[in-house]
Amino acid sequence: MKLLASALFSLLALPLFAAQPYHLQLEANPAAPFPFLSRFGTVTIDVYGGGVRAETIWLNGFSRNGGQAVTVENPLGRMYTDLPLPEIAKLVRKLGGSSLGPLSGPPERVTAAVAGKVRGIDAERYRLVYGPQAWIDVWTTKAVPDNPQFRAIANEFVAGVSPPAAEIARRLPGTPIYVELNFRRFHKLPLLRLKSLSFENKGESDALSVGMLYFKALMLDALWK
Repeated sequence: MKLLASALFSLLALPLFAAQPYHLQLEANPAAPFPFLSRFGTVTIDVYGGGVRAETIWLNGFSRNGGQAVTVENPLGRMYTDLPLPEIAKLVRKLGGSSLGPLSGPPERVTAAVAGKVRGIDAERYRLVYGPQAWIDVWTTKAVPDNPQFRAIANEFVAGVSPPAAEIARRLPGTPIYVELNFRRFHKLPLLRLKSLSFENKGESDALSVGMLYFKALMLDALWK
């Protein structure tokens, strides 16, 4: 009887565990390998159970789980507009033009997962090998539930740089928390790194909402001015 009660309790607890709130904060530095993104500077990414938000020195954006677009905000002009997810890759290619370089090509292979830790959090490393002295290390974790919106946005960005790499990224299990480039020009360069992880969602509602007194711009180009 005790065994049955324990089993029932475990089954009932599963939805509660799955719904546990969390706040994963990451920092991205896309301008280092991609100078055409220098206008954005360092990007702070906040991942919550309900969606994801990114903030830069110029533009901010957020997207709720299940949404088909990113709401992009210009805090200075107090304007916002919606950017459909498939447009992200197109925008990256448009900004980058012919300057995407060797990262745009497909990797030769992907190594098997290697267990480890990133700032004390259990993680697995996947290495995308481009050559004898060229690779990208992607560390992912299962410490938080998979966030579909964060993954969708990240994959669209990667697709703008390298569609073959994006196909590989889609198949990697877990949430990326550290990405490091090792190429001739980018030795041990962190592209994405973990800042913090907490199991609470303070500020999530505001982070995934349009700011007060913002008005909608009809075109994304209006936010660039």
